[in-house]
Amino acid sequence: MVHPDNISKELVSTNDVSQNVQGVVVKSIDVDGDFINKQEFDDRDSMLTWIRKTATILSFSVVIGRSDNGLERRNVFVTMLYERSGKYWTPLRKFKRDDMRSRKCECPFKIRGYMLATKKWKFTVICGLHNHELCSKLQGHHSVCRLKPEEKTCISDMTLNLIQPKNILVTLKQKEPNNISNIRQVYNIWYRANKAIKGDKSEVQQLLKLLDDNIYVSRYRTCDDGVTV
Repeated sequence: MVHPDNISKELVSTNDVSQNVQGVVVKSIDVDGDFINKQEFDDRDSMLTWIRKTATILSFSVVIGRSDNGLERRNVFVTMLYERSGKYWTPLRKFKRDDMRSRKCECPFKIRGYMLATKKWKFTVICGLHNHELCSKLQGHHSVCRLKPEEKTCISDMTLNLIQPKNILVTLKQKEPNNISNIRQVYNIWYRANKAIKGDKSEVQQLLKLLDDNIYVSRYRTCDDGVTV
């Protein structure tokens, strides 16, 4: 088996990279030198965090293309690709209009991480080329704007304390200046937290329950149908 460090970077040359992205010819961008890192990481998550952080600084996002946990006598590895890499394959049934373009641009950028015999992790750049212009800003990229588990927990806790979503977003950005999440993602977690508390009850039913739980004196009337309050 060929070790990832012995993979020739000449396998993917500039001439082999598609220069046509949605009808616009652009100059290929090589970011190989920005990912030079000979250190060995303690675990896979630490390695992926370093790769994602470096990609964010360079104004692009990466996702996991393939991974293997080492089952059936296979080596443990993980492959990181550009978010828009690959090619769009038209399904048997059309789910997109003909005038809509695919986000895929066949970008050849690829990084392969692997586990060493010492149980530490290391990665090598298979191809550091981009066949497209890098983004000026990363807002709107789902993989980068995604909230972390600890941030979701923080939003749920602040929701219980009746903090408004806009103030929650400000708090998140104060704790993590590099956070580029938007208000929509905060609203999604805020809604789910309130939905979990309320359950299947309507807003009026939840109000009456809270009044009763906190021993408030309340009074209400219903119409003849027994439903309308």
